[in-house]
Amino acid sequence: MGHTLAMEWQKLRPFHKTSRTVATAIGLAVSVTAIVAAAMAANAKHMTVNDRHTFDSVGISLQGVNAAVLAIAAFGVLCMTREYSTGMISVTFLAQPRRLRVLAAKLLTHGAVAGVAGVLACTSAFAVGQALLGTEGLANGWSSAQLPSALLGGVAYLMLLCGWGVALGALLRTSAAAITWMASLLVVAPVIVQILPESVVHRIERWLPSQIGASAMSAHSDPHLFSPWVGLAVLAGYVLLTLAAGAWRMARIDP
Repeated sequence: MGHTLAMEWQKLRPFHKTSRTVATAIGLAVSVTAIVAAAMAANAKHMTVNDRHTFDSVGISLQGVNAAVLAIAAFGVLCMTREYSTGMISVTFLAQPRRLRVLAAKLLTHGAVAGVAGVLACTSAFAVGQALLGTEGLANGWSSAQLPSALLGGVAYLMLLCGWGVALGALLRTSAAAITWMASLLVVAPVIVQILPESVVHRIERWLPSQIGASAMSAHSDPHLFSPWVGLAVLAGYVLLTLAAGAWRMARIDP
């Protein structure tokens, strides 16, 4: 396994590939958080005492992390689909005939990069969000009791989405198809659900990956959503099911 991990790590060594992903994730998380936090701060003078008491400063400061998910998911997808599109996957399988070991190595190496990107994106977004919210007394600061769980939830969310991207890449083998599926699940599905009757929305939205991520990074629980770690377990189930299908195709179908 060590040889396979080293082989996959070498493919990531042209650091412009990984640094671009990390920088994009941080940039999206920070910029979207800044827009949302600035808007909330501008509206602070209209907030009642109860509004301030229930204000989710942690969740707002991590709002932009949901904008980084497509960059992280696409990073996972492309680690598989690029090799299939160029034919290099045959060379990889010649070097390591155990195909599931190759899949596991890709999950571990790309998951590690996603973890680093997640830590930097979450902490950067939180710092910017708290700075902007603090101008109107809406910040909780780094001492918030809910912060460690929210940051850990955000990192876990991004790592799971990277793994889901790897799994979809192994299953579908084309970048366009896999990224379209990820975009549909993460961006399009939440929009469609919101136009449905409210009773239907409450039953469906808890199963959406974007809502699972929002719950994982929130300091306040929403009765209509899964609790943070239950939601992440559901998301992990999605990943495992897709991974099982991708592993079966990878092991059974040439190349």
